[in-house]
Amino acid sequence: MHIFPMRAFLTPLVLLICHLGVAKDIPSEDESSHLQTALHFDIKSELRDLRDMVVQQRAELSRTMTELRDTKTQVEVLKTENSVMGSRLMRSEGQLEALKTENAERPKVAFSTSLGKTGHQGPFNTATTVVYKNIFTNTGEHYNQATGIFTAPVRGVYYFSFTMGDFLQSTVMGLSLFKNEQLIIHSGEVGDHQQFRNASNAVILQLEVGDVVFMQLPANYRIYDDSNHRNTFIGILLFPV
Repeated sequence: MHIFPMRAFLTPLVLLICHLGVAKDIPSEDESSHLQTALHFDIKSELRDLRDMVVQQRAELSRTMTELRDTKTQVEVLKTENSVMGSRLMRSEGQLEALKTENAERPKVAFSTSLGKTGHQGPFNTATTVVYKNIFTNTGEHYNQATGIFTAPVRGVYYFSFTMGDFLQSTVMGLSLFKNEQLIIHSGEVGDHQQFRNASNAVILQLEVGDVVFMQLPANYRIYDDSNHRNTFIGILLFPV
Protein backbone atom coordinates (compact mmCIF):
# COMPACT_ATOMS: atom_id res chain seq x y z
CA MET A 1 0.00 0.00 0.00
CA HIS A 2 1.30 3.48 -1.04
CA ILE A 3 1.06 6.11 1.69
CA PHE A 4 1.05 9.89 0.74
CA PRO A 5 2.85 12.21 2.96
CA MET A 6 0.47 14.24 5.29
CA ARG A 7 1.98 17.52 4.19
CA ALA A 8 1.25 16.85 0.58
CA PHE A 9 -2.44 16.31 1.41
CA LEU A 10 -3.05 19.27 3.70
CA THR A 11 -1.50 21.93 1.52
CA PRO A 12 -3.97 21.66 -1.41
CA LEU A 13 -6.87 21.50 1.09
CA VAL A 14 -5.89 24.70 2.83
CA LEU A 15 -5.49 26.46 -0.51
CA LEU A 16 -8.94 25.30 -1.57
CA ILE A 17 -10.59 26.55 1.61
CA CYS A 18 -8.87 29.94 1.31
CA HIS A 19 -9.95 30.24 -2.28
CA LEU A 20 -13.53 29.43 -1.39
CA GLY A 21 -13.48 32.02 1.42
CA VAL A 22 -12.12 34.77 -0.81
CA ALA A 23 -14.56 33.91 -3.53
CA LYS A 24 -17.43 34.20 -1.03
CA ASP A 25 -16.42 37.81 0.03
CA ILE A 26 -16.23 39.22 -3.49
CA PRO A 27 -19.72 40.26 -4.76
CA SER A 28 -20.88 39.27 -8.12
CA GLU A 29 -21.32 41.78 -10.93
CA ASP A 30 -25.13 41.85 -10.45
CA GLU A 31 -24.78 42.49 -6.74
CA SER A 32 -22.27 45.28 -7.38
CA SER A 33 -24.55 46.91 -9.94
CA HIS A 34 -27.49 46.73 -7.55
CA LEU A 35 -25.48 48.32 -4.74
CA GLN A 36 -24.31 51.15 -6.98
CA THR A 37 -27.87 51.81 -8.17
CA ALA A 38 -29.19 51.92 -4.59
CA LEU A 39 -26.35 54.21 -3.50
CA HIS A 40 -26.95 56.54 -6.45
CA PHE A 41 -30.66 56.68 -5.64
CA ASP A 42 -29.96 57.52 -1.99
CA ILE A 43 -27.57 60.31 -2.96
CA LYS A 44 -30.07 61.80 -5.42
CA SER A 45 -32.81 61.64 -2.76
CA GLU A 46 -30.59 63.38 -0.23
CA LEU A 47 -29.67 66.05 -2.78
CA ARG A 48 -33.34 66.64 -3.58
CA ASP A 49 -34.12 66.99 0.11
CA LEU A 50 -31.24 69.43 0.54
CA ARG A 51 -32.36 71.39 -2.52
CA ASP A 52 -35.94 71.58 -1.22
CA MET A 53 -34.66 72.67 2.16
CA VAL A 54 -32.55 75.41 0.59
CA VAL A 55 -35.49 76.61 -1.52
CA GLN A 56 -37.73 76.67 1.56
CA GLN A 57 -35.13 78.54 3.61
CA ARG A 58 -34.66 81.03 0.80
CA ALA A 59 -38.42 81.64 0.68
CA GLU A 60 -38.56 82.04 4.46
CA LEU A 61 -35.56 84.36 4.36
CA SER A 62 -37.22 86.41 1.62
CA ARG A 63 -40.40 86.72 3.69
CA THR A 64 -38.39 87.65 6.75
CA MET A 65 -36.51 90.32 4.80
CA THR A 66 -39.80 91.70 3.46
CA GLU A 67 -41.26 91.79 6.97
CA LEU A 68 -38.12 93.51 8.24
CA ARG A 69 -38.36 96.12 5.48
CA ASP A 70 -42.04 96.68 6.28
CA THR A 71 -41.25 96.97 9.98
CA LYS A 72 -38.45 99.41 9.24
CA THR A 73 -40.80 101.48 7.10
CA GLN A 74 -43.41 101.50 9.87
CA VAL A 75 -40.76 102.52 12.39
CA GLU A 76 -39.69 105.40 10.14
CA VAL A 77 -43.31 106.48 9.74
CA LEU A 78 -43.79 106.37 13.51
CA LYS A 79 -40.59 108.36 14.00
CA THR A 80 -41.85 110.98 11.56
CA GLU A 81 -45.26 111.12 13.24
CA ASN A 82 -43.63 111.38 16.67
CA SER A 83 -41.39 114.15 15.41
CA VAL A 84 -44.38 116.04 14.01
CA MET A 85 -46.32 115.54 17.23
CA GLY A 86 -43.32 116.64 19.24
CA SER A 87 -43.02 119.80 17.15
CA ARG A 88 -46.72 120.51 17.55
CA LEU A 89 -46.49 119.92 21.28
CA MET A 90 -43.56 122.30 21.55
CA ARG A 91 -45.44 124.94 19.55
CA SER A 92 -48.54 124.44 21.70
CA GLU A 93 -46.48 124.74 24.87
CA GLY A 94 -44.87 127.88 23.49
CA GLN A 95 -48.25 129.36 22.62
CA LEU A 96 -49.60 128.41 26.04
CA GLU A 97 -46.68 130.11 27.76
CA ALA A 98 -47.18 133.17 25.56
CA LEU A 99 -50.87 133.26 26.48
CA LYS A 100 -50.03 132.85 30.15
CA THR A 101 -47.56 135.72 29.93
CA GLU A 102 -50.02 137.85 27.98
CA ASN A 103 -52.81 137.05 30.41
CA ALA A 104 -50.58 137.79 33.39
CA GLU A 105 -49.58 141.13 31.90
CA ARG A 106 -53.09 142.00 30.77
CA PRO A 107 -54.84 144.32 33.24
CA LYS A 108 -57.85 142.87 35.03
CA VAL A 109 -60.61 145.49 35.09
CA ALA A 110 -64.23 144.82 36.03
CA PHE A 111 -66.80 146.22 38.42
CA SER A 112 -70.41 145.47 39.29
CA THR A 113 -72.41 147.70 41.64
CA SER A 114 -75.90 148.65 42.77
CA LEU A 115 -77.54 151.41 44.78
CA GLY A 116 -78.66 148.99 47.46
CA LYS A 117 -81.29 149.81 50.08
CA THR A 118 -81.51 153.50 49.30
CA GLY A 119 -85.20 153.91 48.60
CA HIS A 120 -85.93 156.87 46.34
CA GLN A 121 -83.23 159.13 44.94
CA GLY A 122 -84.46 162.39 43.46
CA PRO A 123 -85.95 164.34 42.04
CA PHE A 124 -83.28 167.05 42.41
CA ASN A 125 -83.17 170.54 40.96
CA THR A 126 -79.88 169.83 39.17
CA ALA A 127 -78.29 166.81 37.52
CA THR A 128 -76.52 164.63 40.07
CA THR A 129 -73.85 161.95 39.74
CA VAL A 130 -75.23 158.62 40.95
CA VAL A 131 -73.02 156.95 43.55
CA TYR A 132 -73.48 153.18 43.64
CA LYS A 133 -72.49 152.21 47.16
CA ASN A 134 -73.11 148.46 47.03
CA ILE A 135 -70.12 146.67 45.46
CA PHE A 136 -70.51 143.18 44.03
CA THR A 137 -67.02 143.19 42.56
CA ASN A 138 -64.39 145.82 41.82
CA THR A 139 -61.43 144.04 40.22
CA GLY A 140 -58.55 146.46 39.91
CA GLU A 141 -60.28 149.01 42.19
CA HIS A 142 -60.86 151.43 39.30
CA TYR A 143 -64.44 152.24 40.29
CA ASN A 144 -64.55 154.84 43.06
CA GLN A 145 -67.17 153.89 45.62
CA ALA A 146 -67.11 157.37 47.13
CA THR A 147 -67.69 159.32 43.90
CA GLY A 148 -69.42 156.78 41.64
CA ILE A 149 -66.85 157.40 38.89
CA PHE A 150 -64.93 154.78 36.92
CA THR A 151 -61.47 155.77 35.64
CA ALA A 152 -59.91 153.83 32.76
CA PRO A 153 -56.48 152.44 33.75
CA VAL A 154 -55.48 151.44 30.20
CA ARG A 155 -56.35 152.33 26.64
CA GLY A 156 -58.89 149.77 25.54
CA VAL A 157 -62.41 148.76 24.63
CA TYR A 158 -64.86 148.63 27.54
CA TYR A 159 -68.41 147.42 28.01
CA PHE A 160 -70.85 149.30 30.27
CA SER A 161 -74.46 148.58 31.21
CA PHE A 162 -76.98 149.94 33.68
CA THR A 163 -80.48 149.13 34.93
CA MET A 164 -83.02 151.22 36.81
CA GLY A 165 -86.44 150.94 38.40
CA ASP A 166 -89.08 153.08 40.14
CA PHE A 167 -92.72 153.20 41.14
CA LEU A 168 -93.93 155.74 38.60
CA GLN A 169 -96.40 158.14 40.17
CA SER A 170 -96.61 161.24 38.01
CA THR A 171 -92.82 161.17 37.99
CA VAL A 172 -90.07 160.68 35.43
CA MET A 173 -87.55 157.84 35.77
CA GLY A 174 -84.28 158.01 33.87
CA LEU A 175 -80.48 157.88 33.87
CA SER A 176 -77.70 159.10 31.58
CA LEU A 177 -74.28 157.57 30.99
CA PHE A 178 -71.42 160.02 30.50
CA LYS A 179 -67.92 159.64 29.16
CA ASN A 180 -65.94 162.52 30.61
CA GLU A 181 -68.36 165.43 29.99
CA GLN A 182 -70.03 163.84 26.97
CA LEU A 183 -73.50 162.32 27.17
CA ILE A 184 -73.33 158.88 25.57
CA ILE A 185 -76.73 157.24 26.17
CA HIS A 186 -79.92 158.04 28.08
CA SER A 187 -82.86 155.86 29.13
CA GLY A 188 -86.02 156.93 30.88
CA GLU A 189 -89.76 156.49 31.28
CA VAL A 190 -92.69 158.66 32.31
CA GLY A 191 -95.66 157.34 34.31
CA ASP A 192 -98.83 158.69 35.86
CA HIS A 193 -99.95 155.66 37.83
CA GLN A 194 -98.36 153.64 40.59
CA GLN A 195 -96.71 150.78 38.76
CA PHE A 196 -93.14 149.60 39.04
CA ARG A 197 -91.20 150.12 35.83
CA ASN A 198 -87.78 148.92 34.74
CA ALA A 199 -85.39 150.12 32.06
CA SER A 200 -81.86 149.29 30.98
CA ASN A 201 -79.23 150.15 28.41
CA ALA A 202 -75.66 149.25 27.44
CA VAL A 203 -72.78 150.55 25.35
CA ILE A 204 -69.25 149.64 24.24
CA LEU A 205 -66.70 152.45 24.39
CA GLN A 206 -63.05 152.88 23.51
CA LEU A 207 -61.37 154.76 26.32
CA GLU A 208 -57.99 156.36 26.76
CA VAL A 209 -56.02 156.18 29.98
CA GLY A 210 -57.64 158.53 32.49
CA ASP A 211 -61.04 158.76 30.77
CA VAL A 212 -63.93 158.64 33.24
CA VAL A 213 -67.36 157.07 32.95
CA PHE A 214 -70.23 157.71 35.35
CA MET A 215 -74.01 157.68 35.66
CA GLN A 216 -76.00 160.86 36.08
CA LEU A 217 -79.54 161.39 37.39
CA PRO A 218 -80.99 164.28 35.35
CA ALA A 219 -82.75 167.16 37.09
CA ASN A 220 -86.32 166.33 38.14
CA TYR A 221 -85.79 162.58 37.55
CA ARG A 222 -86.19 159.90 40.17
CA ILE A 223 -85.05 156.30 40.71
CA TYR A 224 -85.68 153.70 43.37
CA ASP A 225 -83.75 150.77 44.81
CA ASP A 226 -84.08 148.27 47.61
CA SER A 227 -82.70 144.87 48.60
CA ASN A 228 -83.61 143.55 45.14
CA HIS A 229 -80.84 145.68 43.58
CA ARG A 230 -83.01 147.13 40.82
CA ASN A 231 -80.47 149.84 39.93
CA THR A 232 -77.09 148.53 38.80
CA PHE A 233 -73.99 149.89 37.05
CA ILE A 234 -71.53 147.46 35.45
CA GLY A 235 -68.30 147.87 33.49
CA ILE A 236 -65.58 145.56 32.18
CA LEU A 237 -62.45 145.84 30.05
CA LEU A 238 -62.96 143.70 26.96
CA PHE A 239 -59.41 144.06 25.61
CA PRO A 240 -56.58 146.61 25.54
CA VAL A 241 -55.78 148.43 22.29
